[in-house]
Amino acid sequence: MGIRTGQQFLEGLRDSREIWLEGELIRDVTTHPKLGRMARTLADLFDLQHDPALHDDMTFTSPATGDPVGLSFIIPHSREDLLRRRRALEIVSDAHHGILGRTPDYVNIQVTATRQMAEEHGRKERSFAQNLVDYHAYIRDNDLSLTHCFGHPQVNRGVAIGQQPDPYVPVGVVDTTSEGIILRGAKLLATLAPFSDELFVPPYRPLRGEEEEMYALGFAIPTATKGLSFICRESFDKGRSLYDQPLSSRFDEMDALAVFDDVLVPWERVFCYGDWQLHNHLVALGIMWRQYMQHVAVKNIAKLEFAIGMAHALCDTIGIGVHSHVQEKMAEIIDTTETVRAYLRAMEADAGPWQGEGVWLSPEPCHAMRHWAPDAYQRVTDILQQLAAAGLMLTPTEADLDGAMRPLIDKYFQGANASAFDRVRLFRLVWDFIGTQFGSRQILYERYFNGDVVRLRQGRYHTYDYSRADASLQRFWQETDRRAAEEQVGETAG
Repeated sequence: MGIRTGQQFLEGLRDSREIWLEGELIRDVTTHPKLGRMARTLADLFDLQHDPALHDDMTFTSPATGDPVGLSFIIPHSREDLLRRRRALEIVSDAHHGILGRTPDYVNIQVTATRQMAEEHGRKERSFAQNLVDYHAYIRDNDLSLTHCFGHPQVNRGVAIGQQPDPYVPVGVVDTTSEGIILRGAKLLATLAPFSDELFVPPYRPLRGEEEEMYALGFAIPTATKGLSFICRESFDKGRSLYDQPLSSRFDEMDALAVFDDVLVPWERVFCYGDWQLHNHLVALGIMWRQYMQHVAVKNIAKLEFAIGMAHALCDTIGIGVHSHVQEKMAEIIDTTETVRAYLRAMEADAGPWQGEGVWLSPEPCHAMRHWAPDAYQRVTDILQQLAAAGLMLTPTEADLDGAMRPLIDKYFQGANASAFDRVRLFRLVWDFIGTQFGSRQILYERYFNGDVVRLRQGRYHTYDYSRADASLQRFWQETDRRAAEEQVGETAG
């Protein structure tokens, strides 16, 4: 089949999936007033692959079918492959200005990275390795859209996974049959679930031992699997105009809790099961981020460039660019953007073999960006808030501009270099970026989507290779001792 069109993508979403939104079972996510516009946004991204000017930059030839398939599925064997993949990611991220963190290419890369480590998954059960190889080929050659989830419901975070009030709060094994494993429980956070064809669930968080082996799982199933349902958060698309809510009306990718009610996962869709030691080994390897951080960096650059554009427009629109502290704040956003670009280049330039198949991004720039970016993004949103200031609280709606008060709005809401219409539109955009429910979710997403930074930094403390740093300090002491001895000899001789 190869790459799908946007229309084919939309048709694929019209199935028996069970999506619950604000108390309603959604029959067709592509036409629902609170989901349909996002579905069309994603459809436009699928159509990019068919643009003659972009096709070659976004696809490669499937080794199985000879059809063109998305470059997010490529197993990179060289830095050149990484750069080809980066270009495809840039096209998609530029199309949504970095607003969407979970476009299908994100999980595509995660599954591809897991496929590169197929042999690790098949250490004891060889069929699990082959399952991964087959699954990767299946989603690649059918251009499927995936969501994923790893986390457990936040019922009691003060105890271990196996100590929850019900053993099936987290997803665990109920039984096994000749057909597969039967699962019960829930997982979060299935972003993009209403718009996905498949759900990918990799091993997550270390287990304490055999007593928690029922949670040692890695698998993938169709979104429309019997017994699988999704409870969505409320929609941020309120059906308002693109003028009033320019971002939340088009880019609400939706987050959901995945609920498993005795769901059968066929054996051919199982990648890890019943081995807590292998589960912990796969978690410790940190397989996926050694590839998906390229996607994160590309998305971050697009988003930060968008933020620079908004900040620059604010400076021009209301004449604040003449102030030195504003210039300093603008430079800070610019420097943040260029720092991400430097991280990206370092990830790629120092890429090489690791374990499994192909090449991998250099881990140190990936680590550093994972730990630094959440605070850096928060700082960028703070700057935008400071630049726009009280103007964010005084934004008329499109209805106001169409009403009787338009003459007064034209007078009092104009900018130094903009009409009232353009000034209000800009301020509504900035507010949707940082201040609405949608904007607040964006900030929360950037802080936690890559993991809890506190835990990540703690892990960095325990696992960092201190050998060069320790050797540097040791050389300093040796040199100091040598100099001290020489001076003492000189004093004695004198």
